[in-house]
Amino acid sequence: MLRDDPILASELAARELIPGRQNLPQLWGRRGFWQIKMRWAVAPLMIAGVLAGLALGFEFPVKPILLIALASPLYNAFFAWIFSHYEDRLRAEPQLDRLFTILEVLADYTAMFLLLHFTGGVASPLIFFLLFHVIVAAIQFSPGTAYGLAGLAAGGLWILLLGDVTGWFPNHSIVFLGEPVQFTNRPVYSALLILFFAAALFLAVAMVSRIMRRLRGRVTELAVVTAKLADLNDKLNSLYTIVRTIGGERYLKPILETATSELARVIEIPAVAVKLLSEDGRSLRYVAAHGLPDELIQQKVVYLDQSPLNQRIIDGETLVEARIDEDASLQLRQELSALGIKSAVLAPLKVEDRVIGTLGFYSHTPDHFQESDTDYIRVAAMLVAHAIDDARAYEAIETLMQERTQFMLQVAHNLRAPLGASLTMLNLLEEGVLGEMTDQQTEYLKRIETRLRSLNQTIGELMTIAKTRDWSREIPDVVVDLTELARHTEQTFHEEAARKGLRFEVNTEKDLPRVDSGADLLEQVMENLVSNAIKYTPDNGEVEVSFHRNGPDEVRIVVRDTGIGIPADEQGKLFHEFFRASNAKKLAAGGTGLGLVLVKQTVERHGGRLELTSEEGQGTTVVIDLPIHQQKSGS
Repeated sequence: MLRDDPILASELAARELIPGRQNLPQLWGRRGFWQIKMRWAVAPLMIAGVLAGLALGFEFPVKPILLIALASPLYNAFFAWIFSHYEDRLRAEPQLDRLFTILEVLADYTAMFLLLHFTGGVASPLIFFLLFHVIVAAIQFSPGTAYGLAGLAAGGLWILLLGDVTGWFPNHSIVFLGEPVQFTNRPVYSALLILFFAAALFLAVAMVSRIMRRLRGRVTELAVVTAKLADLNDKLNSLYTIVRTIGGERYLKPILETATSELARVIEIPAVAVKLLSEDGRSLRYVAAHGLPDELIQQKVVYLDQSPLNQRIIDGETLVEARIDEDASLQLRQELSALGIKSAVLAPLKVEDRVIGTLGFYSHTPDHFQESDTDYIRVAAMLVAHAIDDARAYEAIETLMQERTQFMLQVAHNLRAPLGASLTMLNLLEEGVLGEMTDQQTEYLKRIETRLRSLNQTIGELMTIAKTRDWSREIPDVVVDLTELARHTEQTFHEEAARKGLRFEVNTEKDLPRVDSGADLLEQVMENLVSNAIKYTPDNGEVEVSFHRNGPDEVRIVVRDTGIGIPADEQGKLFHEFFRASNAKKLAAGGTGLGLVLVKQTVERHGGRLELTSEEGQGTTVVIDLPIHQQKSGS
């Protein structure tokens, strides 16, 4: 019965050509539904036809025709109720769906033959509507069913003719202007009319069925192409997700978790796994897997000298294992078979000319993977390989940076202790505790003390920079009141600015929000910026500091001066460690070149932004934007 249904056959053919695409749209819609929609118009048209015939002078039995017209919406409502209330079951059982559709057709044929009987039998002008019914049948059903319905139409006409000629059926000829329109007195003519009309019916079925066969084939091809495009779109979206993850993540683990789960979803398989090559190139070890048990990932190692298949993948070949249980060369065959894995694709993770591991795709069905799947897998393996390589490089750099940070902290700590002791001894000498000193000795001691204190400042800033670079250490959970920070800044530098005759102002917007910071990190930022502004601004100049909102989520701190500025060709080096502008060196010999580096790194640790603009001889403006404190739930 299914082979006799071209609608169902077309849909199934499309699904067979695209494995895994089980949600293709029906090619023709639900047949029963669109017949029901058409049938609602039958009764109004019949009533309009009766009225028009009477107006033109025709005489015919009006009452039975109106009863047929009223019966049409009644049985149509019954079929509408069936198709709406049992839609899911009819979708799931194509045979039942087809049965109800044929019952609809038979009900229409019954109504049609009754209408023909009450309008003159084979002499009825409505006989040509049978041609419409047959054409619709040829569109909806297979040629065999359509020919059967054409035969039913022709047979019904023969029965009408026989009933009229023999008198079995009462005659209901149409009368026009007093003259009946009938062929019962000319049976040979009536028989020839039915023969030629039946030939027209079968010829219409043949032509429409041939056209529909071609059309169904084209629509099936279109459904297949549509399904392929939808499948390709899913795969491209998954690649985009992987690329986006690569761009947004620095670490290997979350990248691999996203890649394996996304690839398993888009190819509709239960498991995807990544194995990486050991440093000596002799073995592969699982580092990530979606859909495989943890014990397999943690314990199993594949040794290349025992696995020719994996060696071929490391050599750059993509292998398709259509039936895992039949390949004895697969080292973990028993473990995978125990998990229900029947087929697999194994692709090399290749970065330029290096293979760093393998990417495996596993299915519970044999012969699951198509050629289009393997092409996609090769592209996915290339992206995953580059993601792994980038994450490894980042983690290696981060490890080196952490080691460097720890080294800097250790060295600075070791230097600070003897340096502090040296400064204490110098104080004893200057105070004369160890005996009187000449003026020349005192002068040299002051120079030594200045150098040592500068060195002590440098060591302190190096330690602070090292701490800000250590991203493993979170900023302490301290909330800073910017109004208090502004007051502290003004109190700290007011006298120093006054000694130089500078106009020094600190302006604060009312009701400033608070920001998250370390206990003294923002104080160090402000001390570095304001002390530099005062230090490099000539007498009678201006230094202005302002705190205000910058939109709903940020606050802005601005430090502006009318100082010496920074040469344009040197501004690109401002945030390099130990760099000092040439005009700054001429004005003040002391300085570590670490202040702005510390400021920039501290701002970045707070999730903020820093912008510096300067013009030599005109001054410098530093703008810092910081996110405001977000109130935590429950706090």
